Amino acid sequence: MSNNYDVIKKLLDTDDSEKIRTTVENFQLVEMPDKVVEYVTEKLLSDDNGVKDTITRILSQNKNHNIPKYLVPYISSDKISARNLAGEILLKRKNESVEAMLNYLPDANDDDQKFIIDILGLIGDKASTEEIINVLKYTNDENVILACIEALGNIKAEEGVDAIISVYENNELFRPTIIEALGKIGSQDCVNFINQNYYGVDELTKFSLIESLGEIGNIESYNMLINDIQYLEGAYKWAAIETIGKLEEKFNLELPPDVELKKSLIETLESADLEYKKSAVRLISLFEGKEIIEHLFPIYGNEEEIDQKLKEYFISNIKLFFEGVIKYLKENQENKKPLIDLIKEMIQYDGGLSIQSVGELELYSFVELLTVYLNDPDEEIRGSAMELLFFLDMETALIFSDTMLGDSISWNRLRLLEIIQYGEDPRIVEIIKTLSNDEDQMIRDNAQSILNERGISNLQLKDE
Repeated sequence: MSNNYDVIKKLLDTDDSEKIRTTVENFQLVEMPDKVVEYVTEKLLSDDNGVKDTITRILSQNKNHNIPKYLVPYISSDKISARNLAGEILLKRKNESVEAMLNYLPDANDDDQKFIIDILGLIGDKASTEEIINVLKYTNDENVILACIEALGNIKAEEGVDAIISVYENNELFRPTIIEALGKIGSQDCVNFINQNYYGVDELTKFSLIESLGEIGNIESYNMLINDIQYLEGAYKWAAIETIGKLEEKFNLELPPDVELKKSLIETLESADLEYKKSAVRLISLFEGKEIIEHLFPIYGNEEEIDQKLKEYFISNIKLFFEGVIKYLKENQENKKPLIDLIKEMIQYDGGLSIQSVGELELYSFVELLTVYLNDPDEEIRGSAMELLFFLDMETALIFSDTMLGDSISWNRLRLLEIIQYGEDPRIVEIIKTLSNDEDQMIRDNAQSILNERGISNLQLKDE
């Protein structure tokens, strides 16, 4: 056996990277003896990336449970690549690496302790809890303290709560990490501590605190944020909205009819990142009224997921929707295309009953706007305006038929033909006759076919 080890050692000590990789790969399916592990880990110091990749792959998967013991000393290597690879393999071997790292931890320097504790936190084995708490109690190194706090949070170590809280007043830089860790642990003591320290903290800590309450907060936290929302700005307001949403859903709470809360929801929908908008749009759908719906139109058409939620809200307030959207479109043009498409969809939803119930003045105003849209630069808006005009006011649509016939896009002229093909008004027949001479062959053929069905032949057209 010793001779075999000598052969392996000789193969690994060559400068031939191919031989080294082949030798290591021989242990892909075979448990690697401790002595060979010792030889192989030495090659972590190699400058050859291929060699290091092979070693990392094999040592991460091999069935020898003692591998972490031989890897841990390389955490202290002056060579950064060796240190990082050792950490990568230890992390991949997960709980199997914990004992070896814990044994190495007490005598390690500050840098190595931080490195080890970071890995232990990512592994998340509760067996690490006691030793990490011990390090937190005696270390003076700020980076190690932060690593301990973060690791105890990742491990969800309730036993570490007192030790974490004990350093809260030592340094303001620790506080965001402390709050995040307590949020992950989530015990009642954690919730109480976060609630008690909500007011008077620095801005960075407050953001962490608001986010943590979203995970572990209680009804007291909910009421506190509702009361404070008017004083928050920007990302703090957005995070608070998300947390209020989580707590409202978790505890099945009723949102108060608070003016500042409504304003904050609208502000969040207008300017926040998508993840916060999702919470805001769900919460705002719990309110009803004209003062809410009129603020939602400018938001529509930017995010598909948000649009779907807004659409559900508009459907449940469909009469208010039509009254509000007509007024909005008269004054705003930025997102007219998605809103016109939505109007068509809402008409299909209830067969047009709701829009027909809109006041006569508002409806006239909308029809007038649609006639303007017939000359819009966007071909789809022109096509939609044409469809809506014929549905809402046939007389006005026929008056503006020349504009429709002059549309430069053949698909819009073809759509006009589809809309009017069954109409009985004599003016409609004249429009179809005009389209039977269109420059587009398909339009001409379709128009002639419709005329033939009506008993009007090519000969009659020529006579006219």
